[in-house]
Amino acid sequence: MKTTIRIVFSFLFLLLGQNLSASSLQIAEGKVEFIALASPGALKISGRQNESQALKGNISVDKDQITGVVFLKLDSLTTGISLRDRHMKENYLEVPKFPECQFTYTKLSLPSDFKGEQIPFEGKLKLHGIERPVSGLVSVEKKESRLSLVHEFKIKTGDFGISTPKYMSVTMGEEVVVKVSLEGNML
Repeated sequence: MKTTIRIVFSFLFLLLGQNLSASSLQIAEGKVEFIALASPGALKISGRQNESQALKGNISVDKDQITGVVFLKLDSLTTGISLRDRHMKENYLEVPKFPECQFTYTKLSLPSDFKGEQIPFEGKLKLHGIERPVSGLVSVEKKESRLSLVHEFKIKTGDFGISTPKYMSVTMGEEVVVKVSLEGNML
């Protein structure tokens, strides 16, 4: 009986000790940008979120691993052209039906010295009701208790059930480059 109690307490101590070493990242600033090429003429269609509070998340840093989930309110996206924005939100992203997208970290191992180098990351992106794996590079920088993560990855709209945007003679390419910047304080 005493051995069983010791094993249980040892297990709980190890489990609690691991949780005590974990930190959370309180996101103070977040920014999402995207770029897609369109034809004819290799036009660039770019956009970003226009509300500072549109990007929220719950991120944990435990030793050298980052885990967590980040959400973006899709109605905050803008391309700078109101008609294009309306078409993007109503016809393609279907924001009333799918109001947000979600990114979940599945693999991000931090370097020991946080010198801003680019390192690979993996995650899952849920967009338009469909979840797909994504991967790319992230630049990580740490200054005192402040942590900055700048992600870049590519997605294909068709992988998420989004039809190819077209308007008059302009057709957007299926590949979209996404850049997500998160910065905040470690707690």
